[in-house]
Amino acid sequence: MIITDGLTEIEQGIYTKVALGKFDGIHIGHRKLLHEMISSDDGLKSVIFTFALNSPVSFNPENTYIYDEAKRREIFESLGADYLVEYYLDEPAAAMDPKTFVREILVKRLHTKCVFCGEDLSFGYKGKGNVETIKSLEDELGISVRVIEKEKYSGTDVSSTRIRNAIRNNDIADADAMLGRDRKD
Repeated sequence: MIITDGLTEIEQGIYTKVALGKFDGIHIGHRKLLHEMISSDDGLKSVIFTFALNSPVSFNPENTYIYDEAKRREIFESLGADYLVEYYLDEPAAAMDPKTFVREILVKRLHTKCVFCGEDLSFGYKGKGNVETIKSLEDELGISVRVIEKEKYSGTDVSSTRIRNAIRNNDIADADAMLGRDRKD
């Protein structure tokens, strides 16, 4: 697996499919999305696009992460991804217009042909970009979008926030079930 910052263009002639998300916990919903992307037989290189944990702009106000950078990379590599983009999210990057992000980062730098994401995807300035934003650019940019449904545990959507809360409340069995693995492994 090649690790990059997303600012460097992927080698010319290589086209990709990108899983777009925060992927803090790499829980069963994330694993489903990543498996769908990596296992799709389309001749495209697989890219996991996430944010560097040391980014100054964070989606996690407590700055508590389920996995550290090394463990997260280890898990991503075990899933079989070709590339891991750890995008450094500073104020200028966070202020990027969502359509500019799709055009400049996903298509121009990463040569994306297909985006895999969850139904609740948000990105770009103030999180204004979503699945519909990408779909609106499909014809113009020659890309497609595959939306993967959320996974549930005990009848409720799985999320990294829910897992962090379970860990905080010492509900380790629930946390591990939502992660799809023992988080210490």
